[in-house]
Amino acid sequence: MKILITDDNKPFRTHLSNALIRRGHHVLAVSNGEEAITHAHNEQFDTAVIDMKMIGMDGLQVLRELKEIHPQLIGVILTGHGSISNAVEATKLGAYAYLTKPCDISELETVLTKGYHESIKAMKPFKEIYHGIVGKSPEIKKIVRTINQVKDSPLPSLICGESGVGKELVARALHYDSKRSKCPFIAINCASLKTDLLENEFFGHIKGAFTGATDVKDGIVKLADKGTLFIDEITDMDPQIQASLLRFIEIGTFRPMGSPRECKVDVRIIAAANRNIEKAVEEKKFRNDLYYRLNVCRIDVPPLRERKEDIPLLLDYFLASKISADNSKITITPDALKFLTSLSWMGNVRELFYILERAILTLEDNLTITTDIIKLVLPNQKTPFPESLSGISLESVERESILDNLKANNWNVNQTAKILGIDRRTLQRKIARYKIR
Repeated sequence: MKILITDDNKPFRTHLSNALIRRGHHVLAVSNGEEAITHAHNEQFDTAVIDMKMIGMDGLQVLRELKEIHPQLIGVILTGHGSISNAVEATKLGAYAYLTKPCDISELETVLTKGYHESIKAMKPFKEIYHGIVGKSPEIKKIVRTINQVKDSPLPSLICGESGVGKELVARALHYDSKRSKCPFIAINCASLKTDLLENEFFGHIKGAFTGATDVKDGIVKLADKGTLFIDEITDMDPQIQASLLRFIEIGTFRPMGSPRECKVDVRIIAAANRNIEKAVEEKKFRNDLYYRLNVCRIDVPPLRERKEDIPLLLDYFLASKISADNSKITITPDALKFLTSLSWMGNVRELFYILERAILTLEDNLTITTDIIKLVLPNQKTPFPESLSGISLESVERESILDNLKANNWNVNQTAKILGIDRRTLQRKIARYKIR
């Protein structure tokens, strides 16, 4: 989820933000209502956590403004001084929940996640939507069938596909449609963390385990007890951690750093890879025994260029739920739709979303998205995608796509990563690997 936190208490704001980031969410934390509203005009948030009493605008005012901008937003009010009248008023303004400080992070996350998924289920007329997975193509229908077949299995699952295809959506569907749905869903991206931090993030530590370990820290494995742990970009995981993860999967126990004692938890492991994991095994960059352990329940998510019949549905869904409160008035010309369908979409669904978002930002009085508008905001990618990839390596296609997007965004790495649907560290690593200058 993409979460907006508004709280003028910096220590609490930082603590809450870091805790939710550790659990796999995208978080923006601001200190006042004015900042929150400014950001809400420029980007979409799924949920918002708002402090009741702040300097300037109070929580109710902020909630009112945010709901006007994004009616689908799930808002949660936090207060250190609860009152029935404020709770009633917050509910009238569309608050999903009203919680008192100090709040339990797991409880807050559960409330936010429940509200978010309820809003998705309530979306109409989108019959072709399953826990945020949008489409009616045979490929999507196959994925949904597979999810229903394996959702309650305790065995690990492996989700494979290019960056931006929606692997985390598939993982969340596996969790929230299972018997574990009321328990935590914890996500971690191996590419976004330094190698030397991974073991600590996974298994935690005890007090005094190393210099600076002044307190006990629970790792994500323990935080995910009774629930699901989603490990994204697992091929970037350090070999030492791979061995520890394999041991945990096989026996269900782990040892926090510095601890002589084993801890036992009940966690379902879902891993995802956006590169050829078989190639990583062949090159001995990924353990073959861990690969075989994960590959029991496998789901391959196709790139958007292989399910282009879903593009109109995705556009309608984004307009209705993701970008603006006034999107019901926005139309896309048939020629623009045809043009969008012809593109390669190397950044897949995420790239489609960001292109639509940028197109909407260029609209003024005329609320019609035309081909010219799409071309104006589109990076210099090749169109259409070759019908045959014979003799063309995926690496060369990826390199060309990254280079084109970097040039189109004036070599802004952050913006390019956003367009491509990958994080900054992953993009920097690809730039170095492909020797892009």
